[in-house]
Amino acid sequence: MPVTPLHLGPGLLFKALGQRHVSLTMFAASQIAMDVEVLVRFFLGIRPLHGFTNTVVGATVVMLIAVPVGKPLCEWILRRWNLRLRSSQARWAVSERVSWGSCWLAGGLGVSSHVLLDAMMHGDARPWSPFLHSNSLVGWISLGWLHGGCLITFFLGGLWLVVCQLRRRARGSRGAGTSHHAVQHRGKN
Repeated sequence: MPVTPLHLGPGLLFKALGQRHVSLTMFAASQIAMDVEVLVRFFLGIRPLHGFTNTVVGATVVMLIAVPVGKPLCEWILRRWNLRLRSSQARWAVSERVSWGSCWLAGGLGVSSHVLLDAMMHGDARPWSPFLHSNSLVGWISLGWLHGGCLITFFLGGLWLVVCQLRRRARGSRGAGTSHHAVQHRGKN
């Protein structure tokens, strides 16, 4: 599944279940980082496409680089998101701060789910290399079920996030009169 939004399905479900403990932006960043090697190999015509980064060892290396680099990048993206909102869109504002814990958890979930999904789909993936050079996960479930599962997690996670946001808003309107996620200061960079 190189560079596909289907990988974000499990990410939305992880975010819905973990809430503030899982950074969705870091999950997405880890997915992109995982596919860099695949894209380079594709454009250079190198086979197999799924190399070192699609192993458990390689994914760990990707996570150890992606999280420290990605945390400030994710916070910058979230600030840019909030700055582009008009006052009528304030309900879409997000927290601009991402904790290190939520980044490490999301990065770990991102790279491990990526390895697992690619191993089930691609015959050239060797998730256990250099210890085992076979892939017993390929074809474990059909491609239709794999894609369907990603879409189901996407919709379930998205639905749960919407329900949680509506509940927070309802509590906020009954309480102090402001929502939990107020618009961030516009002067931040």
